Amino acid sequence: MATYPRHKKARMLRDVIIEADMINLFKEDEQENTIFFRTAYPMAGENKQVVINIDDTLYIGIQTLLAENVPADKEAEVLKCINEFNLQFPTLKYVLTKDQHIITSMFFNGDENSFDGSLILGTTIQMLKNISERHYEILKKVLS
Repeated sequence: MATYPRHKKARMLRDVIIEADMINLFKEDEQENTIFFRTAYPMAGENKQVVINIDDTLYIGIQTLLAENVPADKEAEVLKCINEFNLQFPTLKYVLTKDQHIITSMFFNGDENSFDGSLILGTTIQMLKNISERHYEILKKVLS
């Protein structure tokens, strides 16, 4: 069996997760050409789905599902809100998908030679903390 860059990068991230004693917080699975590290992060009493995507490209993606099924009458206000959020953190992007879900995305450069699992995990945790502390309550108010 061939070893692909995604496997090497996933192994490096897994090693960091094990070192940080966080292995029980992540579920790992592989689908087609991507390895997913899934977890949940608490925000305002709710657990939000977080996925770290590792594939054979030069990028590692992190996405968080913040809200599903945004009502049509809230769309304009949500878009205004997430556009303001996007200006605050240039590497973190909020999106209202065509399915009316609010997700955040962040991508890192990282081929197998320059991959830094500690940076990925640490930045992910800080990103989630920022979303939780600065933006999530605002989104909840807009959606209520």
